[in-house]
Amino acid sequence: MRVVEIRTSRGLARSGLPEYDYALNPYLGCLHGCRYCYARDFTRGEPGDLWGEVVYVKVNLPEVLAREVNALRPGVVGISTVTDPYQPVEAKYRLTRRSLEILLPAGFKASIQTKSTYVLKDMDLLFVYRDRVDVGVTITTFREDVARLLEPGAPPPRARARALHMLSELGVRTWIFLGPLMPGVNDGEGDYGPILDVARKTGSEVTLDRYRPRPGADSMLAAVGVEARPGRGWWAEKSREIKAKCAELGVVCRTAEEEWRAAREARRGRGLDEFL
Repeated sequence: MRVVEIRTSRGLARSGLPEYDYALNPYLGCLHGCRYCYARDFTRGEPGDLWGEVVYVKVNLPEVLAREVNALRPGVVGISTVTDPYQPVEAKYRLTRRSLEILLPAGFKASIQTKSTYVLKDMDLLFVYRDRVDVGVTITTFREDVARLLEPGAPPPRARARALHMLSELGVRTWIFLGPLMPGVNDGEGDYGPILDVARKTGSEVTLDRYRPRPGADSMLAAVGVEARPGRGWWAEKSREIKAKCAELGVVCRTAEEEWRAAREARRGRGLDEFL
């Protein structure tokens, strides 16, 4: 593992994801090193080339962000879109915590997505601003051997589930990102069934997604003997299967495509683009 401190000229960027107005990425690269991660293909230089081995830390992010919140219209900030905001280096640098301490009092909302239990270190802040935050936890399977293969540097799935329980009990809105699903790898009922049960117990909504092939991610999977080429027929059938199970459990469950369509419609009504 190698950590490189850098300086940045920008904190908030216009988000390419319709559910967010802004994206905030305190780090470049991710030490979780997930084999399937599309972010490698969108990360330039060492952090992308040596995915899981090198992370760049934007050490001046809080001071840049403090200026930006006075110049930009408040909106929904995706934390983070091409890195994990609570990966191991957050324990030292606390950039995610310090960013939230700037954004939330300024009227911005934060949508956090992570695989890390380190999010619990910010329970006090998330509780105070629970009307402005939501926390999504990615869980791809409950089978420990598959999780270790696909997500070598991330906390175990059951630890993530415990974090969801704790956040939900605080009154923080929680959700689960169930994906990326890959045929024959992590798409069986033994993979997703326990995750849906966690969603039921925590009142978490579920976003389903399939693996979307990218050259970097494909090569990382191939290196551990996984070839994931999901076909459209498979995904249509699999998503129906999982959504039927969600309906049985009373869990709100949507595919990523369905959420993106809804978010695009909602974004048109917010009129934020002119401010970016």
